[in-house]
Amino acid sequence: MAIVFRSADVAVNDREEVTRTAFLEQSWPTTVDLDEPTAADSFIEVFTYGRASILRAQMTGVHLSRSARQVRSSPADVLAIAVQERSTARHEMYGRQRAVAPRDLMVNDMNSPYRYAWPGRGSSRALYVPLADLNLPTDVVRAASTRLPASPVYPLLRTCIDHMTDAGDRLSADFGTAESVGAVAIDVARALLASAYDTEYGRGPMADVLLPRIRGYVRRHLGEPDLSPAMIAAAHDISVRRLFTICAAADFSIEQWIISSRLEGIRDELARPESRHRSVAEISRRWGLTNPSYVSRRFRATFGMSPRMWRQLALSAER
Repeated sequence: MAIVFRSADVAVNDREEVTRTAFLEQSWPTTVDLDEPTAADSFIEVFTYGRASILRAQMTGVHLSRSARQVRSSPADVLAIAVQERSTARHEMYGRQRAVAPRDLMVNDMNSPYRYAWPGRGSSRALYVPLADLNLPTDVVRAASTRLPASPVYPLLRTCIDHMTDAGDRLSADFGTAESVGAVAIDVARALLASAYDTEYGRGPMADVLLPRIRGYVRRHLGEPDLSPAMIAAAHDISVRRLFTICAAADFSIEQWIISSRLEGIRDELARPESRHRSVAEISRRWGLTNPSYVSRRFRATFGMSPRMWRQLALSAER
Protein backbone atom coordinates (compact mmCIF):
# COMPACT_ATOMS: atom_id res chain seq x y z
CA MET A 1 0.00 0.00 0.00
CA ALA A 2 1.25 3.53 -0.73
CA ILE A 3 -0.82 6.72 -0.92
CA VAL A 4 -4.20 6.23 0.77
CA PHE A 5 -5.33 9.84 0.59
CA ARG A 6 -4.51 12.93 -1.44
CA SER A 7 -6.61 16.05 -0.88
CA ALA A 8 -6.07 17.25 -4.44
CA ASP A 9 -8.16 14.28 -5.59
CA VAL A 10 -11.15 15.37 -3.46
CA ALA A 11 -13.69 18.12 -4.14
CA VAL A 12 -12.94 21.25 -2.11
CA ASN A 13 -16.19 21.09 -0.13
CA ASP A 14 -15.48 17.48 0.90
CA ARG A 15 -11.83 17.84 1.85
CA GLU A 16 -12.24 18.52 5.58
CA GLU A 17 -14.42 15.48 6.21
CA VAL A 18 -12.42 13.18 3.91
CA THR A 19 -9.11 14.31 5.43
CA ARG A 20 -10.30 13.51 8.96
CA THR A 21 -11.75 10.19 7.88
CA ALA A 22 -8.58 9.19 6.05
CA PHE A 23 -6.44 10.00 9.07
CA LEU A 24 -8.66 8.14 11.53
CA GLU A 25 -8.81 5.07 9.32
CA GLN A 26 -5.05 4.72 9.79
CA SER A 27 -5.04 5.34 13.54
CA TRP A 28 -7.09 4.97 16.73
CA PRO A 29 -9.88 7.32 17.92
CA THR A 30 -8.19 10.71 17.87
CA THR A 31 -9.40 14.29 17.70
CA VAL A 32 -8.20 15.89 14.46
CA ASP A 33 -8.31 19.64 13.81
CA LEU A 34 -6.89 21.36 10.73
CA ASP A 35 -5.96 25.02 10.27
CA GLU A 36 -6.58 24.74 6.53
CA PRO A 37 -9.04 21.85 6.06
CA THR A 38 -9.44 22.55 2.34
CA ALA A 39 -5.70 22.63 1.56
CA ALA A 40 -4.89 20.88 -1.73
CA ASP A 41 -1.46 19.55 -0.72
CA SER A 42 -2.42 17.17 2.13
CA PHE A 43 -1.68 13.48 1.78
CA ILE A 44 -1.29 10.28 3.78
CA GLU A 45 0.73 7.29 2.65
CA VAL A 46 1.16 3.96 4.40
CA PHE A 47 3.68 1.17 3.80
CA THR A 48 3.24 -2.24 5.43
CA TYR A 49 6.29 -4.17 6.61
CA GLY A 50 5.01 -7.39 8.12
CA ARG A 51 4.06 -6.57 11.72
CA ALA A 52 5.43 -3.03 11.43
CA SER A 53 4.26 -0.16 9.25
CA ILE A 54 5.18 3.36 8.20
CA LEU A 55 2.68 6.23 8.06
CA ARG A 56 3.73 9.48 6.44
CA ALA A 57 1.38 12.45 6.73
CA GLN A 58 1.61 15.93 5.27
CA MET A 59 -0.97 18.52 6.31
CA THR A 60 -1.17 22.25 6.85
CA GLY A 61 -1.62 23.21 10.50
CA VAL A 62 -2.64 19.90 12.07
CA HIS A 63 -3.69 19.41 15.72
CA LEU A 64 -4.04 15.85 17.04
CA SER A 65 -5.07 14.83 20.55
CA ARG A 66 -6.13 11.66 22.30
CA SER A 67 -8.04 11.96 25.56
CA ALA A 68 -8.04 9.63 28.54
CA ARG A 69 -11.59 8.62 27.57
CA GLN A 70 -10.50 7.75 24.03
CA VAL A 71 -7.60 5.72 25.44
CA ARG A 72 -9.91 3.78 27.76
CA SER A 73 -12.48 3.09 25.05
CA SER A 74 -9.98 2.05 22.37
CA PRO A 75 -6.60 0.91 23.70
CA ALA A 76 -3.89 0.60 21.06
CA ASP A 77 -1.69 -2.43 20.45
CA VAL A 78 1.15 -0.47 18.83
CA LEU A 79 3.64 2.26 19.71
CA ALA A 80 4.57 5.02 17.26
CA ILE A 81 8.10 6.41 16.92
CA ALA A 82 8.07 9.36 14.54
CA VAL A 83 10.59 11.50 12.71
CA GLN A 84 9.46 15.11 12.35
CA GLU A 85 10.05 15.84 8.69
CA ARG A 86 8.97 19.47 8.20
CA SER A 87 7.89 22.27 10.59
CA THR A 88 8.67 22.28 14.32
CA ALA A 89 5.92 20.45 16.20
CA ARG A 90 4.66 20.72 19.78
CA HIS A 91 4.21 17.46 21.66
CA GLU A 92 2.69 16.92 25.09
CA MET A 93 2.61 13.48 26.72
CA TYR A 94 3.20 12.05 30.21
CA GLY A 95 2.69 15.61 31.54
CA ARG A 96 5.74 16.85 29.64
CA GLN A 97 5.81 19.37 26.80
CA ARG A 98 8.54 19.58 24.19
CA ALA A 99 9.32 21.09 20.81
CA VAL A 100 10.05 18.53 18.09
CA ALA A 101 12.32 20.03 15.44
CA PRO A 102 12.77 18.60 11.96
CA ARG A 103 14.87 15.38 12.10
CA ASP A 104 14.02 14.82 15.80
CA LEU A 105 12.63 11.45 16.89
CA MET A 106 9.55 11.33 19.09
CA VAL A 107 7.69 8.53 20.89
CA ASN A 108 3.90 8.68 20.68
CA ASP A 109 2.26 6.33 23.17
CA MET A 110 -1.34 6.00 22.06
CA ASN A 111 -2.25 4.35 25.34
CA SER A 112 -1.61 7.65 27.10
CA PRO A 113 -3.34 10.99 26.51
CA TYR A 114 -1.31 13.26 24.23
CA ARG A 115 -1.40 16.43 22.13
CA TYR A 116 0.61 16.83 18.95
CA ALA A 117 0.48 19.77 16.55
CA TRP A 118 2.51 21.64 13.99
CA PRO A 119 1.93 25.06 12.42
CA GLY A 120 1.92 25.71 8.70
CA ARG A 121 2.84 23.12 6.10
CA GLY A 122 4.40 20.21 7.95
CA SER A 123 4.89 16.47 7.77
CA SER A 124 6.09 13.52 9.77
CA ARG A 125 7.10 9.88 9.27
CA ALA A 126 5.95 7.42 11.92
CA LEU A 127 7.03 3.83 12.50
CA TYR A 128 4.32 1.73 14.13
CA VAL A 129 5.58 -1.28 16.07
CA PRO A 130 3.52 -3.85 18.02
CA LEU A 131 3.77 -3.48 21.78
CA ALA A 132 3.84 -7.26 22.12
CA ASP A 133 6.97 -7.45 19.95
CA LEU A 134 8.71 -4.65 21.84
CA ASN A 135 8.06 -6.51 25.11
CA LEU A 136 9.14 -3.55 27.24
CA PRO A 137 7.51 -2.41 30.50
CA THR A 138 5.46 0.78 30.32
CA ASP A 139 7.79 2.55 32.75
CA VAL A 140 10.76 1.81 30.48
CA VAL A 141 9.00 3.28 27.44
CA ARG A 142 7.87 6.30 29.46
CA ALA A 143 11.36 7.05 30.79
CA ALA A 144 13.08 6.35 27.47
CA SER A 145 10.78 8.73 25.59
CA THR A 146 12.31 11.70 27.44
CA ARG A 147 15.92 10.88 26.54
CA LEU A 148 15.95 9.22 23.12
CA PRO A 149 19.08 11.09 21.88
CA ALA A 150 21.08 9.38 24.66
CA SER A 151 20.80 6.08 22.80
CA PRO A 152 23.66 5.13 20.44
CA VAL A 153 21.10 3.71 18.00
CA TYR A 154 19.14 6.99 17.73
CA PRO A 155 20.60 7.88 14.29
CA LEU A 156 20.20 4.27 13.15
CA LEU A 157 16.45 4.19 13.74
CA ARG A 158 16.04 7.60 12.12
CA THR A 159 17.87 6.34 9.04
CA CYS A 160 15.79 3.17 9.10
CA ILE A 161 12.51 5.13 9.12
CA ASP A 162 13.76 7.37 6.31
CA HIS A 163 14.71 4.42 4.12
CA MET A 164 11.47 2.53 4.83
CA THR A 165 9.59 5.65 3.72
CA ASP A 166 11.68 6.74 0.73
CA ALA A 167 11.94 3.21 -0.69
CA GLY A 168 8.51 2.15 0.55
CA ASP A 169 7.02 1.34 -2.87
CA ARG A 170 9.88 -1.01 -3.71
CA LEU A 171 10.58 -2.56 -0.30
CA SER A 172 6.98 -3.20 0.75
CA ALA A 173 6.00 -4.70 -2.62
CA ASP A 174 7.77 -7.99 -1.88
CA PHE A 175 6.20 -9.75 1.13
CA GLY A 176 9.35 -11.60 2.20
CA THR A 177 11.54 -8.52 1.98
CA ALA A 178 8.95 -6.33 3.70
CA GLU A 179 8.55 -8.77 6.59
CA SER A 180 12.33 -8.97 7.10
CA VAL A 181 12.71 -5.18 7.03
CA GLY A 182 9.86 -4.82 9.51
CA ALA A 183 11.44 -7.33 11.89
CA VAL A 184 14.73 -5.41 11.79
CA ALA A 185 12.93 -2.11 12.43
CA ILE A 186 11.17 -3.59 15.46
CA ASP A 187 14.51 -4.82 16.85
CA VAL A 188 16.10 -1.39 16.33
CA ALA A 189 13.12 0.35 17.98
CA ARG A 190 13.40 -1.98 20.98
CA ALA A 191 17.15 -1.33 21.22
CA LEU A 192 16.56 2.43 21.03
CA LEU A 193 14.07 2.45 23.89
CA ALA A 194 15.98 -0.02 26.07
CA SER A 195 19.33 1.75 25.70
CA ALA A 196 17.77 5.23 26.12
CA TYR A 197 16.24 4.01 29.37
CA ASP A 198 19.52 2.63 30.72
CA THR A 199 22.80 1.57 29.12
CA GLU A 200 22.99 -1.70 31.05
CA TYR A 201 19.32 -2.47 30.49
CA GLY A 202 19.78 -1.98 26.75
CA ARG A 203 23.01 -3.95 26.43
CA GLY A 204 21.34 -7.11 25.10
CA PRO A 205 18.94 -5.44 22.63
CA MET A 206 21.70 -3.16 21.35
CA ALA A 207 24.06 -6.08 20.74
CA ASP A 208 21.31 -7.97 18.91
CA VAL A 209 20.92 -5.04 16.52
CA LEU A 210 24.49 -3.82 16.17
CA LEU A 211 26.45 -7.08 16.00
CA PRO A 212 25.02 -8.29 12.64
CA ARG A 213 25.56 -4.80 11.19
CA ILE A 214 29.15 -4.73 12.48
CA ARG A 215 29.89 -8.15 10.98
CA GLY A 216 28.37 -7.11 7.65
CA TYR A 217 30.33 -3.85 7.63
CA VAL A 218 33.61 -5.68 8.29
CA ARG A 219 32.96 -8.18 5.48
CA ARG A 220 32.33 -5.34 3.03
CA HIS A 221 35.50 -3.47 4.01
CA LEU A 222 38.03 -6.28 4.46
CA GLY A 223 39.94 -5.09 1.39
CA GLU A 224 40.66 -1.69 2.95
CA PRO A 225 44.07 -1.63 4.70
CA ASP A 226 42.93 1.06 7.15
CA LEU A 227 40.00 -1.01 8.47
CA SER A 228 40.24 -0.65 12.25
CA PRO A 229 38.11 -0.69 15.41
CA ALA A 230 38.02 3.12 15.30
CA MET A 231 36.72 3.10 11.71
CA ILE A 232 34.09 0.46 12.54
CA ALA A 233 32.93 2.27 15.68
CA ALA A 234 32.64 5.61 13.84
CA ALA A 235 30.55 3.97 11.10
CA HIS A 236 28.07 2.77 13.73
CA ASP A 237 28.02 5.93 15.88
CA ILE A 238 29.43 4.16 18.94
CA SER A 239 32.67 4.47 20.87
CA VAL A 240 35.56 2.06 20.37
CA ARG A 241 35.08 0.98 23.97
CA ARG A 242 31.42 0.20 23.25
CA LEU A 243 32.45 -1.78 20.15
CA PHE A 244 34.86 -3.90 22.19
CA THR A 245 32.18 -4.47 24.85
CA ILE A 246 29.63 -5.67 22.27
CA CYS A 247 32.16 -8.04 20.70
CA ALA A 248 33.33 -9.34 24.08
CA ALA A 249 29.73 -10.12 25.03
CA ALA A 250 29.52 -12.22 21.84
CA ASP A 251 32.79 -13.92 22.85
CA PHE A 252 35.02 -12.78 19.99
CA SER A 253 37.79 -10.25 19.36
CA ILE A 254 37.03 -7.81 16.53
CA GLU A 255 40.72 -7.46 15.64
CA GLN A 256 41.33 -11.22 15.54
CA TRP A 257 38.14 -11.74 13.55
CA ILE A 258 39.30 -9.21 10.94
CA ILE A 259 42.66 -10.92 10.44
CA SER A 260 41.07 -14.39 10.41
CA SER A 261 38.52 -13.30 7.81
CA ARG A 262 41.25 -11.79 5.66
CA LEU A 263 43.38 -14.92 5.86
CA GLU A 264 40.40 -17.09 4.93
CA GLY A 265 39.76 -14.83 1.93
CA ILE A 266 43.38 -15.14 0.84
CA ARG A 267 43.28 -18.93 1.28
CA ASP A 268 40.10 -19.27 -0.78
CA GLU A 269 41.41 -17.05 -3.57
CA LEU A 270 44.74 -18.88 -3.74
CA ALA A 271 42.84 -22.12 -4.38
CA ARG A 272 40.97 -20.74 -7.42
CA PRO A 273 42.38 -21.68 -10.84
CA GLU A 274 41.47 -18.24 -12.22
CA SER A 275 43.81 -16.66 -9.62
CA ARG A 276 46.85 -18.80 -10.46
CA HIS A 277 48.58 -15.91 -12.27
CA ARG A 278 48.18 -13.49 -9.36
CA SER A 279 51.03 -13.37 -6.86
CA VAL A 280 50.49 -14.05 -3.17
CA ALA A 281 51.35 -10.39 -2.47
CA GLU A 282 48.76 -9.15 -4.99
CA ILE A 283 46.03 -11.36 -3.55
CA SER A 284 46.96 -10.31 -0.02
CA ARG A 285 46.63 -6.64 -0.96
CA ARG A 286 43.15 -7.34 -2.31
CA TRP A 287 42.28 -8.50 1.23
CA GLY A 288 43.76 -5.43 2.94
CA LEU A 289 47.15 -6.93 3.97
CA THR A 290 50.21 -5.20 2.54
CA ASN A 291 53.08 -6.81 4.48
CA PRO A 292 54.16 -10.11 2.77
CA SER A 293 56.21 -11.32 5.76
CA TYR A 294 53.29 -10.76 8.13
CA VAL A 295 50.91 -12.59 5.78
CA SER A 296 53.26 -15.56 5.43
CA ARG A 297 53.79 -15.80 9.21
CA ARG A 298 50.09 -15.53 10.11
CA PHE A 299 49.00 -17.83 7.29
CA ARG A 300 51.43 -20.54 8.43
CA ALA A 301 50.36 -20.15 12.07
CA THR A 302 46.68 -20.42 11.12
CA PHE A 303 46.71 -23.10 8.42
CA GLY A 304 49.94 -24.99 9.12
CA MET A 305 51.69 -24.21 5.83
CA SER A 306 52.86 -21.26 3.76
CA PRO A 307 50.56 -19.57 1.24
CA ARG A 308 52.61 -20.94 -1.67
CA MET A 309 52.46 -24.49 -0.33
CA TRP A 310 48.68 -24.21 0.14
CA ARG A 311 48.29 -22.94 -3.43
CA GLN A 312 50.30 -25.84 -4.87
CA LEU A 313 48.28 -28.43 -2.94
CA ALA A 314 44.94 -26.83 -3.74
CA LEU A 315 45.59 -26.42 -7.45
CA SER A 316 47.06 -29.92 -7.84
CA ALA A 317 43.90 -31.36 -6.32
CA GLU A 318 41.90 -29.60 -9.05
CA ARG A 319 43.66 -31.50 -11.83
